[in-house]
Amino acid sequence: MKNLGTANYVCDVDSVSKWVFSSTGIGRDAAFNLVSLFLLTYIQFTMGLSVAQFSALTIIIVLCRIWDGVNDPLMGMIIENTHTKWGKFKPWIFIGAIINGFIIMSLFMIRPEGWGFVCFFGIAYLLWGMTFTMNDIAYWSMLPSLSSQPRTRDQLTTLVALFANVGAFFVGGLVPILTTGNMVTAYRNIAIFVGLLFIVCQIICVLFVKEKPERVLNDKPKVSFSKMFKMIKSNDQLLWITIALFFHYLLQSIINALGINMFYFEFGYDGKNMTIFIAVYALISLISTALYPILTKKFNRMQIVKYAFRLSIIGYIVFFLTGYIPILPHSIITFCIGGVLIFGGYGLIYLVILVQFSNTIEYDEYLTGERNESVSFSLRPLTAKISGAVQQAIVTIVLISSGIYGLSRKISDLESSVGISESMRSQEANAIIATATDNMLLILRIGIAIVPLIMAIIVYYIITKKYFITENVYSMILDELELRKKDPNHFDNKSILESMNKKIS
Repeated sequence: MKNLGTANYVCDVDSVSKWVFSSTGIGRDAAFNLVSLFLLTYIQFTMGLSVAQFSALTIIIVLCRIWDGVNDPLMGMIIENTHTKWGKFKPWIFIGAIINGFIIMSLFMIRPEGWGFVCFFGIAYLLWGMTFTMNDIAYWSMLPSLSSQPRTRDQLTTLVALFANVGAFFVGGLVPILTTGNMVTAYRNIAIFVGLLFIVCQIICVLFVKEKPERVLNDKPKVSFSKMFKMIKSNDQLLWITIALFFHYLLQSIINALGINMFYFEFGYDGKNMTIFIAVYALISLISTALYPILTKKFNRMQIVKYAFRLSIIGYIVFFLTGYIPILPHSIITFCIGGVLIFGGYGLIYLVILVQFSNTIEYDEYLTGERNESVSFSLRPLTAKISGAVQQAIVTIVLISSGIYGLSRKISDLESSVGISESMRSQEANAIIATATDNMLLILRIGIAIVPLIMAIIVYYIITKKYFITENVYSMILDELELRKKDPNHFDNKSILESMNKKIS
């Protein structure tokens, strides 16, 4: 299918802003992934918390995420009502990054024992979520405000995802191999570096990204709290794509959170296999991200989703059955094959979801006559954080019910001990890992493969059955908005309603 809007195309974002906005996402995603992927692992394998204390930690995370469910839309409303000469986004990008960077350092450096750590963690983790929200909503809300051209938006979304992957995999690939056997010191040093990287990247973004003049000084009426929820409720497409994004984040975060446990207990206490797997993950994600703009010239987004979904389904099956049937031997190579299919598939689906999410901005403007990017995009970090709460609960249940947490607590005593060499720690940790039963490993495998598979099916159903803003419908929305600029009383929704009814039927 020919891509819409490519004739006589001229990018309406200057090259410096495009590349700076995209590339500074490296620091953001490095920081976010250090906390989201490895904070729990750091606590699990170094703090020696009891089951009660670890469970309390889970409850704290869930409660913080629930608060974020209130805080994220509020932050979106605050950003939407911000009026400065630097615009409404940049002040919050800057403030959020500065505070959040130092909180990340403290989470991996301050180590009171037992319940003292649980109390400290509760305060620090709450502040981490709130300050990252400041930065995250403002940063992502700036993207649709830079351009409304479909092709430019596809390019920006692709570049942002590309550099985000670089930041995520920089952390994800190096942390396992650098920390195993020396976790306390290694995590502290990594947290300092990543926290500073986050701050520097976002300062560069604030200084060098140029918004369109008409978007910097915002003279729109203030957005009220009731109006905000009315907008979210009325935009059915925003709600559906938010639900799809929630399950997509959930399946991804479950795989990530259980991944290091699986590789430790499947292959031994060595970060090498995890690093190999993440390197493959990074490579295929970068490839799928680079292929996305090429694929959009040949296929529409729904076709991309269908093909990508089939790939990921095969990947989940391979991942689950590895080592259980002869044609899928237990090896890092087989796991990587399954990972390539999973990550290649859902990497493409994620890019489609991001574009679909951005397109609901114009759909809301079509419905209400107003653009409220920050309020709409406050739902993206909200879904990430709420899915993180559910993920934390699922991961805790899997680790405790399988008995894996009890074994990892013994390893934690080794990591926290003084006067033991790294080789001796690894040797004794492997002796502990060897006591894991087949039933423990099966429960872990179900958690990392079957549960995410169910989430992937839900995402596919929502995108293909509930979301109707296709390329053609989006083009009609833009045409209608353009006509309203010439005639404010113009209103024609016949074609769009026909497309909606066709999709629903």
